[in-house]
Amino acid sequence: MLFLLLYLIGVGKIRKEIILIFVILCLISSSLTVSGLKINLKQNSNKNLFSSEEDIIPDILQQITEEMILDYIQDLVAIAEKYEVSRLTGTEGCEEAADYIINEFLGLGLKTKLHDWAEIGLIIPYKHLLFVSENIEGTLSGKQDSNQIIVIMAHYDTTAITPSADDNSAGVAAVLSAAKILSQYEFNHEIRFLLVSGEEEGLLGSTAYAKNSYQTCESIVNVINLDMIGYSSPEIEDDEYKVRIYETCSDKITNTIINICSNPDYSPFINFEVTASDDDTGHVSDQRSFCNYGFDTAFIHEYTWNDNKDTGTDTIENMDVNYATRVARLAAAVIAKYALDPILDNNAPTPPKYVQGPEIFKINEEQTFTTTTIDPDGDEIFYMFDWGDDTHSNWLGPYNSNEICQATHIWQESGEYIVKAKAKDSNGIQSSWVNSPKNKNFERIIFQKIIAKYPFFNYLLKNWLKILPCFYT
Repeated sequence: MLFLLLYLIGVGKIRKEIILIFVILCLISSSLTVSGLKINLKQNSNKNLFSSEEDIIPDILQQITEEMILDYIQDLVAIAEKYEVSRLTGTEGCEEAADYIINEFLGLGLKTKLHDWAEIGLIIPYKHLLFVSENIEGTLSGKQDSNQIIVIMAHYDTTAITPSADDNSAGVAAVLSAAKILSQYEFNHEIRFLLVSGEEEGLLGSTAYAKNSYQTCESIVNVINLDMIGYSSPEIEDDEYKVRIYETCSDKITNTIINICSNPDYSPFINFEVTASDDDTGHVSDQRSFCNYGFDTAFIHEYTWNDNKDTGTDTIENMDVNYATRVARLAAAVIAKYALDPILDNNAPTPPKYVQGPEIFKINEEQTFTTTTIDPDGDEIFYMFDWGDDTHSNWLGPYNSNEICQATHIWQESGEYIVKAKAKDSNGIQSSWVNSPKNKNFERIIFQKIIAKYPFFNYLLKNWLKILPCFYT
């Protein structure tokens, strides 16, 4: 339009008064547009900002409704019922569910990322198969000066031939509802809404994700897992007002859940009595993957076991949607509380100065390694050793800054191993890994020297299948 105006001016086919009016209208329009943009930005930046946790959490809780939870469960059950094997990992049903989740995250404006994985897992009737699938991560960024990450998660895959209402459409619905409501707010720390596949085949997706986070030293400080949260037994008195926490890798999270349930400002929306159980026999879920890699986690689960699990009767009719809604509110409250924690003036520990230990050793004998580092803020420090054989230590500590940490390990197979160590401070912020030199098993070194000195042995090793029949002729 501007080029047309200039052209008309140039050829003298438009009066000056019209030009003046045109310019004024353009300026007014531009002013309205800019003003509107400013208003929208101001509304977005100030939207649902509250002065305290006591203000924001009740506002969040009342927005997570039964209708919202039911809508998500119905959509996910409908996908499962379309396919003969429901949402079994790696199948069309699982892929359609993944697309559904991705679209939900994108529609909420979350930074959405796929984490592809391929692992060998078990499937009924207990055959080993290669599964290829993806985890889906929606991220609500925190403030730039925070490096803490809070995770709420569930698995979206199913076993075959199940509507999957409770296991685990209810858990997915809780995560999606939390994403929908929490994405309207601003938080100090990053929140990740994580939905994984491969749970039913042996925690495959969550193991791949947790391992990657472990290797890259992500400062994931709290993980809440939701699996089977939508059933209460009509035969047990007050069962609908009880909830369990299984495999508590963190007393801090357990205490937070208990405190939220007992808070009079939150209890009208939640109304649960919490039972914390260290014995998770028969209740292993994706939180185990994060526990195995040293992350603080808690697993929120319905109080009474649902016998409809993994069967054709795991339907919405056999659920307690109100129960599932209150569990979803509880999980959202926990996540919001941690994400609202003040940002500390906190620096990560410096990477360990060294990882020292024997360079050559024998198998089946205990070996000792040491490391140390400093924390710029003087915080207490915890250390973790990776032994290079797909095992690692627990977090060891606390230690004072510059105090030496000592750990032992026994290798059971010959080989070369790179021992690594990293540190985290008392706020959960991690350093990067530091490697030791390659540590070589003594028997392997002797074997390699024999091969180098007598090439005939090397020939025998490479050709033993060809030579073996000679001894039977």
